[in-house]
Amino acid sequence: MTDLREDILNRLLEVVAGIPGIVSSARNDIDISEGRLPTVGVLDGDEESDGATDIGSSRPPKRPYVVQLTPHVVIVEQNDAAGTQLSAFRREVIKRVLTDDPLIALVGKNGNIRYIGNQSDFGWGRSLQGAMAVQFTFKYPLKIEEL
Repeated sequence: MTDLREDILNRLLEVVAGIPGIVSSARNDIDISEGRLPTVGVLDGDEESDGATDIGSSRPPKRPYVVQLTPHVVIVEQNDAAGTQLSAFRREVIKRVLTDDPLIALVGKNGNIRYIGNQSDFGWGRSLQGAMAVQFTFKYPLKIEEL
């Protein structure tokens, strides 16, 4: 049995962890020390199926669902050029995720991967610290019999 959600999230972490200049990477870890910067993390995010609006319908219970998974790729950097470096990391994240053949294969021919956008957050510590969350939506089939 397989869980495409887990496969997608694990591959997403592999893809973003390979960005040049990234010191550390983790999944669902928000406790990041200065010695691990710049770091990239994958937060599992939300998932919604096309069955969420089918309440009361005659949808067959075993029919595959189309699921949209929206994880967050969080990048944290701390130095005087944090903004510029975060922009460079953002470009790499987008490019690598949208062109990664194994990720594309995981969502299948009827699925897709879309860049949604990003949010940034900056604050002062000993030097400028910046964080950026880049969001994607992975649309894929959820086949109950394969879980």
